[in-house]
Amino acid sequence: MQIERRIIESNLPSKGFVKEDTHHRCFYHEYQGKRTGAYTYISYGSSYKTYGVALLKRMRKELRLDTIRQVVDLFKCPITGDDYDQILKDKGLFK
Repeated sequence: MQIERRIIESNLPSKGFVKEDTHHRCFYHEYQGKRTGAYTYISYGSSYKTYGVALLKRMRKELRLDTIRQVVDLFKCPITGDDYDQILKDKGLFK
């Protein structure tokens, strides 16, 4: 299972993530103007144009999701921003 970096970067803002450029591209999830604790980093390196299972597993933890399938669905859009908000609410990350 792989996903291209450009797909990840282009879809995160529509899911409630705000981009913050530091030495990495960092995306923080916000709900009603407040950070929820979910985030992920995107690497600039040319060897990271495609993200494989190892990186998706790391992102799963950062994004507070249960499965790699959920991570891929978040990036490829079967999970909407509202769906993702509900997943985080169900985990008690915010009200």
